[in-house]
Amino acid sequence: MKRPTMLVEAILHQASMDLDLSVERDVATLRRRCKHEGLSFLTLTLPTLCDALERGLESGRFSCPSAFARHGRLPHFMSGFFKRVFTMDGTLLDEAPADVVFYIRQICRFFKKPKMNCSPEKNLEAIQRFVDIEGELRNMTLSVERKDSILDEVSSIIWSQVFPEISDLDLISRHGPGATAERLSSNGRNRILYWNDRSELNFPSDLHAFPNYGLAAEASGIGEGSSSSELTFLKLRQEKPVRVVFVPKTLKAPRVIAIEPSHMQFIQQSVKDYVYERLESHRLTKRSIRFERQDVNQRLAYQGSIDRRTATLDLSDASDRVHLHLVQRVFKSSGLLQYLEDARSLHADLPDGRNVVLFKYASMGSALCFPVEAMVFYTLVQTAIHKVTGRRPTSSSIYHYSGMIDIYGDDIIVPVEYADAVVDTLESFALKVNVSKSFKEGYFRESCGGDFFRGEWVTPIYARQLLPDNPRDWTPEIVMSWVAASDLFYMRGMWHVAQTIRDMVLSVVKRPIPRSMQHGSGLYFFSYLFSTNCHYIRDTQTFGQKRTVYIPLTKEDIIDGDEIACLNYWGQYVAKRLVSNGNPYSRSYDSSGNGPPEQGACRESVCRSPDDPDVSLLYPYWILPSEFASSEFPDFWSSPTGSVELFHEGGGQDQESCKGGTDTERPWTDKDYSLAVLRSKVSIDLLTGKSGGLDFLSSVKRGSFKSKCRWVSLAS
Repeated sequence: MKRPTMLVEAILHQASMDLDLSVERDVATLRRRCKHEGLSFLTLTLPTLCDALERGLESGRFSCPSAFARHGRLPHFMSGFFKRVFTMDGTLLDEAPADVVFYIRQICRFFKKPKMNCSPEKNLEAIQRFVDIEGELRNMTLSVERKDSILDEVSSIIWSQVFPEISDLDLISRHGPGATAERLSSNGRNRILYWNDRSELNFPSDLHAFPNYGLAAEASGIGEGSSSSELTFLKLRQEKPVRVVFVPKTLKAPRVIAIEPSHMQFIQQSVKDYVYERLESHRLTKRSIRFERQDVNQRLAYQGSIDRRTATLDLSDASDRVHLHLVQRVFKSSGLLQYLEDARSLHADLPDGRNVVLFKYASMGSALCFPVEAMVFYTLVQTAIHKVTGRRPTSSSIYHYSGMIDIYGDDIIVPVEYADAVVDTLESFALKVNVSKSFKEGYFRESCGGDFFRGEWVTPIYARQLLPDNPRDWTPEIVMSWVAASDLFYMRGMWHVAQTIRDMVLSVVKRPIPRSMQHGSGLYFFSYLFSTNCHYIRDTQTFGQKRTVYIPLTKEDIIDGDEIACLNYWGQYVAKRLVSNGNPYSRSYDSSGNGPPEQGACRESVCRSPDDPDVSLLYPYWILPSEFASSEFPDFWSSPTGSVELFHEGGGQDQESCKGGTDTERPWTDKDYSLAVLRSKVSIDLLTGKSGGLDFLSSVKRGSFKSKCRWVSLAS
């Protein structure tokens, strides 16, 4: 406890210098309570004081938590800070300074989110909460299905336009970076072992689970040759459950996530990619729903903290409370619903051994959890606004109101005048608004990691790693985390805190850590003023620094000899890298989206230049222009024999003569294109060359690093 206490003391002393306050009594109280209560005082008790502060900023009246002694309505601890924000009777001052609010939040929340496992009692409570939510959703089914014509009209208008009919070629399956329920390795998951019977119609296994139709036929026993493995189809009662686990969030409660089976994760990623692209490009949704940019919500929260025209809403257990029947109701008029249903797991294995049937659409951990909840929230917010205004839902009204709504996951921003109606609508459909994290009255707003008070940034810096007393227990992850924390304090102008952390890191890291004005790889402390330990590098004619670089370790993960796994791995890499610019989901062979070229038509996408490649997925082969293939992947396509074949299909005009042609200029001829065809037998030697650099023999071992000293160039 010495080091955590020392860092909070450093923040108090920094506040003393910046705010001209006396903190001697606060330091004494901090030491006494940390000695008697341990780490829980910093991780559990102090954050409740910050929660009370935020509710006081929202309501205008402060109420001191019972864990702190009080004088009047203010706490004894940090009383000098609170007296600058509230009067002694707890009334919010008209000109409460934002810098004081920031320091209270920084001190109270610094150790709120360490990466630590909760106690067994907290984990048991989390399991029971997971089960209780399922019971609540079951009881709310009739309420979710009640008659609501406005909701049905809004849903039909939005999602029938955003998601009309979906083609199988619009969905490119791939694996995500996360773990799988079967605990498969990163390479090993590329062999698809299971497939759900109910998914076969919308996600045909021969299109998704195999790299080409030839291997799919071999696996089924109807093609030439034999496959090294067969795909097992699962009946409804045989389907694999999700595996519910805990990950660190706060010591008050863990974050509960559900790890999906590998074949479910595989198809979920394809739907997620398609949904992301459609939502962020369609006129009815692109102004409201975002998945990559949090800065938009942060800017709106900043503006709302000044003019108080917008409210920021946060939901409790947002992903666990999206009812399956609500999803079915919202998307029933779209072409997306059948894909959402087939990409959803039906039941879950809990850590205590119980198995529960899921009434929610999906838990956190599913690739579709985030986009589905955002779309459902958007629909309900539009419904609430239409009810308040009395306007009949139309495409124009939905487009008009979309400019007032911003949604990033469960962070929702709406105009203040509609906030109460939105809250009522959300909670009437089994969702729960987190009142302690929602703001609409005062000058405080928070959204997407950005906290603002009166237009000032008051977001605290969090300690994500604890501080081991033994220097040998400092892992590379801990060192990198605290180096990053010191830079954040430095850039905030809290130089005393930054130097305290840097001295602590230097005491456990035996190698020197330089200061640098330029960002780059390796360990360094950021500086606005100078760079240290610089040396001139003749080869590059730049200055460089010798830094400690942590390199991730790898573990054995061999799929050499498994041709289906290797081809799936390579195919996902190619599809990601070589898809044509623009709409990455238009992968049909011709530019009009009508499939393979037919006789008598010059298809534009065949005649692409090497600088603008297109990968067309025409099974049973991967097909791409051979001119591009030979220039981009010279080593891969240079094999004169064996598995790769470059050929001209038929005879006739060359590819150059086809460029720029149209359907009316001349008929399609036999030799209009030169295609590179990847046969099913691809050797590992070719795939692991310069063509892709893919590793079929090992994968990264998470959390394991080795350190090396390297010269890092400081060239901008």
